[in-house]
Amino acid sequence: MALVTWIKQKDKIDGAMKAKVYSFFEKLQKDDTAPGLHIEPMHMPADPRVRTGRIDLNYRAVLFKVAFENIPHYFYYGAWPHDQAIEIARSSVLQVNSVNGVLEVLKASAPVSEPALTPQASTTDVDQPVVGIEIGTPVEKIVPASGSVAEPWTNPLAACGMDHVELVSSLGLASDLVDRAFAASSDEALLDVLGDAPEWQATALLELAAGTSISDVQDKLALNRYVDDPEASEEDKIKQALEHPATKMQFTFVGDNSDELKKVIEGGDFDSWRTFLHPEQRVYSERHYNGSFRLSGGAGTGKTVVLLHRARALSKADPAARVVLTTFTTTLAESLETGLSKLDADLPRASKPGAAGIYVAGVDALVNKVFRASSEPEQRQSMKDLFGLEVAAPGKILDADHARQQWESVLGDVDHDLETELANPTFLQQEYETVVLPNFISDKDDYLKVPRAGRGTALNRAKRIAVWKIIEGYRYYNRIEMHATFVEMAHLAALVLRKRGENGTARLADHVLIDEAQDLHAGHWLFLRELVQQGPDDLFIAEDSHQRIYGQKVPLSRFGIGIVGRSRRLTLNYRTTQQNLAYAVALLKGVPVTDIEGSEESINGYTSSRIGPPPQEQGAASYVEELDNLSNTLRDWQDEGVPLETVGILVRANFQIGKVITGLNERGLEARIAGSAAAGGAPSVMTMHRSKGMEFTRVVLFGMSDQSMPAAYQLKNLAPAEQADALLRERSLLYVAATRARDGLVVSWSGKPSELLGTK
Repeated sequence: MALVTWIKQKDKIDGAMKAKVYSFFEKLQKDDTAPGLHIEPMHMPADPRVRTGRIDLNYRAVLFKVAFENIPHYFYYGAWPHDQAIEIARSSVLQVNSVNGVLEVLKASAPVSEPALTPQASTTDVDQPVVGIEIGTPVEKIVPASGSVAEPWTNPLAACGMDHVELVSSLGLASDLVDRAFAASSDEALLDVLGDAPEWQATALLELAAGTSISDVQDKLALNRYVDDPEASEEDKIKQALEHPATKMQFTFVGDNSDELKKVIEGGDFDSWRTFLHPEQRVYSERHYNGSFRLSGGAGTGKTVVLLHRARALSKADPAARVVLTTFTTTLAESLETGLSKLDADLPRASKPGAAGIYVAGVDALVNKVFRASSEPEQRQSMKDLFGLEVAAPGKILDADHARQQWESVLGDVDHDLETELANPTFLQQEYETVVLPNFISDKDDYLKVPRAGRGTALNRAKRIAVWKIIEGYRYYNRIEMHATFVEMAHLAALVLRKRGENGTARLADHVLIDEAQDLHAGHWLFLRELVQQGPDDLFIAEDSHQRIYGQKVPLSRFGIGIVGRSRRLTLNYRTTQQNLAYAVALLKGVPVTDIEGSEESINGYTSSRIGPPPQEQGAASYVEELDNLSNTLRDWQDEGVPLETVGILVRANFQIGKVITGLNERGLEARIAGSAAAGGAPSVMTMHRSKGMEFTRVVLFGMSDQSMPAAYQLKNLAPAEQADALLRERSLLYVAATRARDGLVVSWSGKPSELLGTK
C-alpha cells in the first residue's frame, strides 16, 4: 500500500489523460513496486527523493517519495512528455521553507546533495502556478477595448518602496522571484513571473502589489507561526508542513482513498475550491466567533466557497447541529446544494427547518416553509400584529411584478394629491417595505410618528397622510384577494418565531449561513434574526455591496445583529482575469457604494491571479449587424477550441432572450435558454439578473445600448434619491454580469452605447 499527496496542477488534464492518471494511481496505491508502473529514481537529481513513473508510452509522472513510518508516500507533481518529465524531475526539489514552514516545490539551479534547501539559496525558477493562471496569450491577439488608451504602467511592487531583503527574510520568498517580480514591466509580465512561483509565494506578491502590508500578508497566509525544530527529521518536518494553511493552497493529502483521488483528478480547475483553500478562507471557514460575523468581498473572491466549507466544518464538529444555508434566490440555493454535494456528499441533511443536519433553501422558500408549518392561531396572531386584523393567512404570494401592478391599481382608484415622484409604485413599495412593515405599523397615527431614517425623500405630515391612504388601499386589495407579497410573508414568519421565542420555545437553527446578503430586505433580516438564538456562531453573513441588484440598504444593527469588530474583507479574485476585473471595477468608479452597515465600501485593493485578453467592446450600426458580430465571435471561439456550452450570452430583459436565440439560429448556430436541457455546443442565453452566482469561460454582454441600460422603467418618475439608487443598481448589474467571465469578455451594442459603459 502507498499513500498519495496531490500537488495542484499547473496544466489542465484532458479527459483521456484523466483516466490514465487515475489508473496509474490506483495501481500505485495498491502496490508501488508493481513492474508496470516503472517507478524509477533519477541520475544525479537535485532531490534524491524524486521519482518518475510511466503513465503511458509517451507520458511520465513526476513524484517525490517520502517514507512516513515506513509507509511509502508519494507526492504527485504532474505528468509531462517523457523527456520533459525527466528534465523537470532532475531539477525539482520538495522542501520545507526554512522561514515559514510551508511545503513547496522549487527548481534548483544545479543538483545538490541535501534535499532541504533554503529558498534564498535554492531557487532561480519554479514550475507551479498561482491559482488557475494561464500564461502565453499572444500579444498580437489581444484587442483593446474601443476608445481605450494605454497608460504608462508603474510596477506596484517597485512603487511601494518595500525592501527586497525584508521580503525574503520575513516572508520566506525566493530572492530571485522577488527580483524578477520587481523588474516586471507590465501587469502581464508580473503575472507571468508569478505563474512560475509556488502558489503561496505568488499570492503573497499579489497581495503586496495590491497594497497589503507585509504583516497583513503574514497574517493572511499564516506565515508567522513556524518554529524550526533542529532535532526533527526531514520526514517529520514535511509531515508537519502538510498541516500549514499555506501548504494546503497547493497540497492535499488523499492517502489511499481512491474515491477522493478521483474527485481531485476529475474536478479540475473549476472544482479546485473543494480542496485547495487560501489560508484566509480556511480561517473564516473554521474559526469560532462570539456572535454574528460578516465576510465581504468582490465578485469571485470565494465568499460562497467559505460558506460551503463552513457549513461542512460546523456539521462535522456537531452532526446533530441544525445548520441553515440560505441565499436570495432558489436558483442560487440550488447552486449551493450542488456545491455542498461536491464538497462532501455524506454530510447529514435536514428534512425541514429545525431538524438536525444542513438545510439548504432560498430565503423566501425558507420563510414560506416556516410560516406554513406554523399553527393557525400563530398565523392569525401574526396577521393581527402586522396588519391590525386577526384574519386568515394569505393564500397566493405575489411576486414583484404583480405587486407593482397592485400598487398601480390602487394609485388609479385612490384620491390623493401627491406629485408624480411620490405617486410612484417604486417609491411607495420601498416606503412600505423599509418603513411600514419593519416597524409593524398598522394605523395612520403610528405612521405619522415613525422615523424614516435612510429614506432619501422627505415627507411632511400632509404627504404622509396621503401615502398612508394609498397603503391602506393596497392592504385592503390584498386582504380581499387573500394575497401577500414575499416581503410581507417574511415579516409574518418573523412574528411567528418572535412570539415563540418570547414563550420560551427553542429556535429552529443553531447556525445560519447567508450568501448574497446584500440582496436581502428588512423582512428577511427580521426573520433570520428570529431563526437562531443570539450567541456564538449564530449568523455568518457573506455579502458584496457592489452586487446589490435587489435588496435594500438596511443597517443590520436595527435587527439586533451586531458585527462591530467581526467583519473582514476578501480581496483576491479567483474567477476572472485581471483585465476583466479591472473593466468591471471601472464601471463603479466614482459612484459611492455603502456596505450593509452604511459605511462606504471601497473597490480598491481587489486583484486577480489570472491574466487574459482585455475585454472587447463591439459597437454596431444596427441590431442585425450586432447579431452578425455575435455570430462571428462565437465561431472564432469555437475555432479556438472553446466549448460553446461554457459560454454565457447575457441580456438586460427577458424579451431579448428569444430574439437572440432566433437570430443565432438564422445564422446557423444553436443557443439555449438557461436551465434548459444542455445541447452540445450551444451557449446559454439569459438575463443579467439570472446569471447571478454563475460563471462561464466566455461571456458576451449583448444589447448594451442606451435604450437597454439603464432600463428606462426602473428610473421613470422617481424622486432624485430613489433615481440615484436605481441607477446604482443598474451599474451593479453590469458589474455582476461582467464578472461572470473567467476568460474572454465581449460587450456589444447597436446604435449608441449605454452611458454606464463610459464609452465615448
